[in-house]
Amino acid sequence: MPCSTCGDALPAGARFCPSCGTACAPGPAAGPGPAPPPTPPHPPQRVWGHVGSTALSGELDPETLRSVTLRYFDLMRRQIEFHGGTVEKFIGDAVMAVFGVPTVHEDDARRALAAALAMLDALDGLNAELDAALGARLDVRIGVNTGPVVSGSDSSTRQALVSGETVNIAARLEQNAGPGRILIGRDTLRSAGAGVRAEPVGPLALKGKAEPVPAYRLLGLGEDDPELLRRFDVHFIGRGRETAALDAAWADTVERGAAGRLLVHGEAGLGKTRLLREWISTRAPLSGEGRCRPYGDQGSLGPLADAVSAVLAAAPAPHGVSEALAVLAVGLLQDGTPNPTLEETCAAIVSVLTAVAARRPLVLVLDDCQWARPLLLEVVDRLVGELDRAPVLLVCAARPELLDARPELARTPLLPLADLSRAESVLLAAELVEVSAHWDAAPTRLLERANGNPLHLEQLLAAAGETGSEDELPPTVQAVLGARIDALEPRERGVLDHAALLGREFAAAELAVLCGHRDEVRAALLRLCARRLVEPGPRASFRFSSGLIQEVTYDSMSKRARALGHQKAAELASVQADGPAAVGGHLELAYGYLGELGGSAAAEPLRARAADALGRAGALAAARADLLWADDLLTRSAALFRPAEAGGAAATRLLGEVRAALGRTDEGRALLTEVRATSPDPIEAAHARLALAAITPQDEAPADAAAVVLPLFEAARDELGQARACLRLGQRSQAEGRHEEADGWLTRALDHAVGAGGEPERAAALGAIGISLWRGPVPVPEAVARCRALLAEHGAGQRTVRMTLSCPLAVLSALRHQWSDARACLAEAGRLAEELGYAETQVVLPLFGAIVESLAGHTSRARGLLDTAARSAMRLGAGNLLDSVDLEIARLHLDLGEFGETRAALERITRKSRHPHAEAVELDGLLGRIAAAQGRRGEALRLADRAVSAATRTDSAIVRGTALLDQAHALRLLGLRDPALRAAAAAGAVFTAKGHLPGIAWTRRILDERKERS
Repeated sequence: MPCSTCGDALPAGARFCPSCGTACAPGPAAGPGPAPPPTPPHPPQRVWGHVGSTALSGELDPETLRSVTLRYFDLMRRQIEFHGGTVEKFIGDAVMAVFGVPTVHEDDARRALAAALAMLDALDGLNAELDAALGARLDVRIGVNTGPVVSGSDSSTRQALVSGETVNIAARLEQNAGPGRILIGRDTLRSAGAGVRAEPVGPLALKGKAEPVPAYRLLGLGEDDPELLRRFDVHFIGRGRETAALDAAWADTVERGAAGRLLVHGEAGLGKTRLLREWISTRAPLSGEGRCRPYGDQGSLGPLADAVSAVLAAAPAPHGVSEALAVLAVGLLQDGTPNPTLEETCAAIVSVLTAVAARRPLVLVLDDCQWARPLLLEVVDRLVGELDRAPVLLVCAARPELLDARPELARTPLLPLADLSRAESVLLAAELVEVSAHWDAAPTRLLERANGNPLHLEQLLAAAGETGSEDELPPTVQAVLGARIDALEPRERGVLDHAALLGREFAAAELAVLCGHRDEVRAALLRLCARRLVEPGPRASFRFSSGLIQEVTYDSMSKRARALGHQKAAELASVQADGPAAVGGHLELAYGYLGELGGSAAAEPLRARAADALGRAGALAAARADLLWADDLLTRSAALFRPAEAGGAAATRLLGEVRAALGRTDEGRALLTEVRATSPDPIEAAHARLALAAITPQDEAPADAAAVVLPLFEAARDELGQARACLRLGQRSQAEGRHEEADGWLTRALDHAVGAGGEPERAAALGAIGISLWRGPVPVPEAVARCRALLAEHGAGQRTVRMTLSCPLAVLSALRHQWSDARACLAEAGRLAEELGYAETQVVLPLFGAIVESLAGHTSRARGLLDTAARSAMRLGAGNLLDSVDLEIARLHLDLGEFGETRAALERITRKSRHPHAEAVELDGLLGRIAAAQGRRGEALRLADRAVSAATRTDSAIVRGTALLDQAHALRLLGLRDPALRAAAAAGAVFTAKGHLPGIAWTRRILDERKERS
């Protein structure tokens, strides 16, 4: 049978896969009882495989071979455990080890690489012995990989087991490594930070992997000095208060001539080390630094030894302390231990530091004191008390965990580091971006996720620059935060896990519903506050101290725990109150995780509920004109529905409408066509038909479709459907120039839209009413008043309404020569259009802007706006809008006497076999003027007369006045002055009745020209 992890064939009766080390499924001989459930996946773990590859069985007798093998295993185990790892299992001549299980450390990747290198070094020594004694050598190859694993236990083997793809890839890397070489995965390289010397050897085609896997050969590991691992090459930002506090502590120490102490504390990544190094470099005191490490061969007083050694290297001690130096040389300065005794060591340190400080005050910095051995902290206490005649400032830098473990330190002088302010974070991001050249600017989302932590911001920017995703969670950040979270007690961890399911902010009472035991939850939250993982909020609420803590907590939960938690969260009162989007989101996640675990049948009810909730949420978002949110919700809903399942057609149809509104016309058309063809619900099919007609009017006129489906909507009492159908019928009346008739349809559409709560439909009806107020018979002052009244009645909180009504209101203002009001309306519409995202506004807004500029006589501005509108209409395939744009372009060129350009602009329109009545009137008028300019007298007169005659069958003041004005221009070009004068006077009368001030001015120019010639 094949291995369930890597797919390789398993030997008969095998308990472990020889390729990847995964435990085999127990056979009939397995122990009684079910295996315990796996523990949650830890944050990215470091797993590596190691194989002894020299075949010695033919050269050595079994007893000698066993002795060599045991020595080899023991040597490898010691290197692994020395660096904080755990031997997972020995299989044949292979060793499998894991770092981060059962305890997560922030530097697990670096520990694993250090252990791998140490194993090679240790093996060299063993091989020297084996070669001398037996004439034999061992060759090894090592693979190291980083990623999530699931750990559990096998009752039959009584040992912990890890499994997952991370283990498989580690085994494959080992198999591809040459003798004496170490191959590591990309995530291991990223997690280990700077200082890793490696060269790419991939991507490798690994067995069982469809895609090549990036791999690197490990060459060495540099120092773990923070300056090598962090970005100290950017300017130092902020920290004015902290620098002043260091200055004050230093001045006090020098003034008193006695030792002082300061504890600088703050979370990982806030910049404690950078602060102290910047302060020392600018103040230039005599100084020495030592760092505490969480693992390794450092003696208990090793950090102090490093600091004292640095001081003595910079300022040798006077001859009078030679005895003290001799004491330190055989103990502290040799291996960091207090030899020969603690008392003698402390006395010698005091003697040496007193002598050095007598010449020049000095600073000793002990960094990362949260990892300090108790003996080191005891010695620091003694030195502060005994250096009573030496100006020595001892600065300890530590994370808050030190204060948790040693609360008595709270009585010493403290300097807490806070998060950077928003302004400081922006400055730091600009520095990081400029140096790294990853981004043109730091995205706001990354600033929010970093939450003022310099390390987090640095790592987030680097990861985003590498992957192009702002959602990337850098393994370095995940490791630091994961170590803090993994150190929690089980009850605290359980509360934090459930809180992560609810989001960045959560209520204590609802968390108690998920976890049970209200009092215990409250106590755990207070302890989590003390650990600075959460913080209290208003009205018994809490929030994660940073969004990254929530992300890491959530990522480290098992899929089963997430699924069950989301299922319970969907029933919470606050989630229900947040609406169907929140409920559907939790159910969707629960279904997804259960499905990934193979529980699709049990998850089926969750799928149906999630699909329905997300569909209802998407419909609400679409009704509020929140297109992007609606697109997201409806996409997820449609993906969850099964074919022919109730509700699926509605979600797909709404998604098609939203996609079309966003300008993704082909996608929208395909979805709507599917619904029209397959939906068993006639109402959904009717909605799809009407929406398709609006997208492709060449296939079916929208008004024709509306006339067919309106009775269906009326019978079903579908308010939204009636609003849409009445709108299309009203727009047909407008296109025919019958605006009073259109007003009746549009008023019905408005009433139905209000009843349905559809903001887009309400806005469309109001916008169409505004156009009829502009182009119809209502005088401009009265039209402006009504337009403003509609805006006041319907515009509050309705962005789409304000945007749509502002366009005709802008033109009406221009007809009264109120140019500032007109441009203010257009600016308001433009601002709202950017927020809303409707694709058609890319045509409509420049078109209305061009009309206003043309009325103002700014032809060059109008021409630029019309060109923009034409390009957008062609890109979107908006044929009807393009016709309107082309007519405006043609008129603009014709008024300038550019007849060739006018004819070119009309070509697209004249190709159509049929035109709406109002459009046909305007087209005849323009063509008549062109014919007159070209001397085609009969054609010009016929077209001009036909335009005027057809215009009388409309109630549009704009159509009638423009037709008469076009006739006047044509007659003037033909030299028929008196008929031209009469036509101009008739046009002037129409424009005067309308209150169309620019039109009145146009007719006066013709009349004034006639008077001058007389």
